Amino acid sequence: MKQPRVMAATRRDAASYYRILCPFSVLKYQGWNVEIGTPSLSEVPQYDVLWLQQHADAGAEILARAYKDAGKIVVYDVDDWLFDLPPSWRSYDDYYQRGKDKPKNSLGFYERLLQMSDVVTTTTPYLKDKILARYPDLRVEVIPNCVMAGDWDTIEPQSHNLKGPVLGWFGTGNHWDDWVEIAPIIDEVLEAVGGNLAIIGAPELQACFPERLRKRTQTHVLMRVDRLPMLRLLLTACDVGLAWVSSRLEAGKCRSPLKALQWGAAGVPLVASETVYGQMPSAGIGFALSNLNNLYDDLHAMLCGARSQWRASIAVWQQTVFNEHSYETKYRLWADLLTSL
Repeated sequence: MKQPRVMAATRRDAASYYRILCPFSVLKYQGWNVEIGTPSLSEVPQYDVLWLQQHADAGAEILARAYKDAGKIVVYDVDDWLFDLPPSWRSYDDYYQRGKDKPKNSLGFYERLLQMSDVVTTTTPYLKDKILARYPDLRVEVIPNCVMAGDWDTIEPQSHNLKGPVLGWFGTGNHWDDWVEIAPIIDEVLEAVGGNLAIIGAPELQACFPERLRKRTQTHVLMRVDRLPMLRLLLTACDVGLAWVSSRLEAGKCRSPLKALQWGAAGVPLVASETVYGQMPSAGIGFALSNLNNLYDDLHAMLCGARSQWRASIAVWQQTVFNEHSYETKYRLWADLLTSL
């Protein structure tokens, strides 16, 4: 069967890195006819498939319509449910007029691109169900987030010079609601164990911390994709990782469990919320699933254990991530979808 010629469009952000650059780089390495970059109208005759990643602007809509008019295939990848964005998320301002409760044009582009696409790809079954509940006639396929094993498999564990264990968290300001929920618990458990908190990527979150927790917190600025080597070093210096999504927000429930994979690839034991991370098929190997009622006890037990105590289980989880959740081993998910088109 002749392979389709694919234009995979990037947006030069973290989502495009994990949803476009990583999987299509592996496909290209495997011999697929893939171009990764910024598409143009003049190139429409050269390709059979346009694969967008949550582009939401006039240029993307014009391009998608040109592909459709030429009898080509349009795939639209989405990793957020933009109709339920809470105002506390920084991305709210990309799609809504703050203070007016009205959408911006970008939300209209997102909706029209969803509806005109031949296939919508997304990260989780939960997000798929949200899309189909609103647009039941769409073809929606779940292709889960993975990690690029080559980004992580040569990293060595680092150490820190802080007194007491270090609990690490990384992300963006979109996790404000999650931290409002758990900050008091984190404060109590770190006080009990004499530990520290490392916040990577969103130092502004300290604004919702109790004063005592702020004094135990070390922060680092946002680590963009082009600084991934630094992020890897910072993560491996933590004794325990934390990945938390509140069950209160629909937008949060649509997240993927990518952070659990990243902590696993870094070889760091993890405590994660049942929300989102409970969907991991290998949950329980190398990390604990928790809820608000159990979070204190789970973190206390993990932080009090010597890191060597978790070495065997986290080694299993780390290898599971590389074997079962990496683009190098799962690229066929993208290849199979392209073949079906």
